[in-house]
Amino acid sequence: MLTDEERTNLTRLVRSKLTSVRLAQRARIVLLAANGMQNKDIAEQLGVGRV
Repeated sequence: MLTDEERTNLTRLVRSKLTSVRLAQRARIVLLAANGMQNKDIAEQLGVGRV
């Protein structure tokens, strides 16, 4: 479960042009997981492996 502050910070990372692609992708993964999405569905949506 994420606090409002954590969710806001992760969203900023995802939207920032200055954030590395890798960090932005990790932030997206955390946000999707916090919304209850399953790992396999997150991997499929983002085009990454489950590991």
